[in-house]
Amino acid sequence: MFFSLKMAWIYFRKLFSRGILGVMVLISVCGIIICVASLVVTLSVMNGFHTEISNKLLKLNPHIIVTNPFLGYELTQEKEELFDEHQEITGYFSFIFGNGLLHKENRSQGAVIKGVYGSDAVQHELTKGDWSDFKENSIVVGREIAGAMRVDVGDKMLLVIPSVEGHLTAPMVPRVEEFYVAGIFSTGIHEYDTGMAYINIEKAAMLFEEDQGSAGIDLYVENPFDAGNVASYLNDNLEGAYNVQTWKERNYNLFAALKLERTMMFIVLVIIIVIATFNIAGSLIMVSVSRSRDCGIMRAVGATKKQISMMFNFKGMMIGLLGAAAGSVIGVILALVLRRYEFIQLPPQVYLVSTLPVRINPADIVIIVLTTVAVSFLATLYPAYRAGHMEVADELRYE
Repeated sequence: MFFSLKMAWIYFRKLFSRGILGVMVLISVCGIIICVASLVVTLSVMNGFHTEISNKLLKLNPHIIVTNPFLGYELTQEKEELFDEHQEITGYFSFIFGNGLLHKENRSQGAVIKGVYGSDAVQHELTKGDWSDFKENSIVVGREIAGAMRVDVGDKMLLVIPSVEGHLTAPMVPRVEEFYVAGIFSTGIHEYDTGMAYINIEKAAMLFEEDQGSAGIDLYVENPFDAGNVASYLNDNLEGAYNVQTWKERNYNLFAALKLERTMMFIVLVIIIVIATFNIAGSLIMVSVSRSRDCGIMRAVGATKKQISMMFNFKGMMIGLLGAAAGSVIGVILALVLRRYEFIQLPPQVYLVSTLPVRINPADIVIIVLTTVAVSFLATLYPAYRAGHMEVADELRYE
């Protein structure tokens, strides 16, 4: 093996200075560099999207939600003791939510109305106002709602809750309540800023009837990414028709789409790397033809077929390793530039983020380099076999 590696290194150093053959090898290396750099940047962006969206969702959503169609919003001592027994649970808060219509003069906006006790039950901070002003007849709305309805802190607005009294054919008699704006929040996620408002939970219980609102419990755990174990604990110990959902389960479609997109991009770019390594196979076949005399001499002085074949294997892997290393460096530099200057702007209402997020994962780079070297090795199998099985007599007949 040492002989094959040493001879491969000697030929590899001189490979780029061999005219048209050197140009072909250079093209092979450049193709691998471009593919690897593209793969590093793509996976870094996909990792950034996953991390950024996860962080935003964790700031806005409780880690676990427990709901029951027959559950009131008041916590019983039994439930409190159950939650307190688990060391991972750091907090729990009751809530009520339902749909309502916000109205101000001639402007209206539909929203999800969530009744909470106060700032402890809501993770995001206010851009205007203060949670200390969150009283019985106050409301906290998203920035987009405030802008669309032209309201500010201290302004009054109406909350309209549709209601059907008696049977279905009875006239609809909506419940209307006046609130003053105690605060405005901005999450950076369009769906929340345009469709969420908070009121006092006791007021929500008065406004929403059993068939129009839902009650539940928001739970927070020490490690949000380990919320599944806590959810299993609750499923095993809660008695009744409870529905326990983690924050990942509630956003399963989003994370599944991100994972699928990341996997498909990796597969597509690896296929492009495979295509780029075809040039390595072509270059090594030309080397085996142009250096057939050298191979014959090495066979004549005692080199085995396996050593000759391994020499070509090592040579191809060196080309692949050079392209993978250079491509990884270029890809990391490009990813750092994207993260530092943020010159690519995105519509937040579509992508949930305003700039292109980037997160470099060293494990991904290692996988990319190893995959590239492995593909380069596979590209050397035929040229290596051809060079190793040359007949010595045929190659040295006219020498």
